[in-house]
Amino acid sequence: MGNMMGNLLVRSLTSKPKGKMDDVAPPSPAKTPEADGADKTEEEENPMMETVRSKCITQLLLLGAIDSIQKRYWSKLQATQQIAIMDILLSLLEFASSYNSPSNLRTRMHHIPPERPPLNLLRQELAGTTIYLEILHKSTVHNGANGSSEETNGSSVESDQQEKLRSLAEGKLVSFCGNILKEASDLQPSNGETASADIHRVLDLRAPVIMKVLNGMCIMDAQIFKKHLREFYPLITKLICCDQMDVRGALGDLFSKQLTPLMP
Repeated sequence: MGNMMGNLLVRSLTSKPKGKMDDVAPPSPAKTPEADGADKTEEEENPMMETVRSKCITQLLLLGAIDSIQKRYWSKLQATQQIAIMDILLSLLEFASSYNSPSNLRTRMHHIPPERPPLNLLRQELAGTTIYLEILHKSTVHNGANGSSEETNGSSVESDQQEKLRSLAEGKLVSFCGNILKEASDLQPSNGETASADIHRVLDLRAPVIMKVLNGMCIMDAQIFKKHLREFYPLITKLICCDQMDVRGALGDLFSKQLTPLMP
């Protein structure tokens, strides 16, 4: 993660301003290795896209800082601090996903060569998804009962806060996974239909995020998965026939680890 953000920042600081952001417009001419062969007609400055690009770089760095905090100090943070980090992460994800929605991707793809997809915002969404899922999984794990009826008032209050955090994290986890799966399942063609080239490429671009969510659901607390199976099941079954083989593989792992144990 650190190397990726460092490289991204170096490219940003050492290259001249480009007319449009890599993620939303055709690549600018040379100044970076990624810009080889770009059309010079796309040099005109677009302040809005420059702002989006700057936000993306800043937020990638922020994601790195949050990831470092959650890996080292998560258990030492108070519940209110953990909730604040969850909310910050969700806002970063919403920023990236608003540009990576299927409708936006389809529009942007008409201005981006097939060999050069909009990487930066997709990278931000994938990095944010990874960290967000890790935090939510930590927050929904039951650490076991270390207390008893002899608990002090202070430890009872702390336990109550942890239970509230666990309940909040569960809601966020189910909602986040459900939204990603619903978006992916809605793009799947109906029986007898074939996906258009645009839809197929959108699914290809979003496959890493979909796989990350499916992999995250594999390690989701079994009781949470079972509790919300009614919501998940129609969405995951619609992905069975998707064209992205990596997504199918992640889906197979999910069936094996979460659905098989529920069979009588």
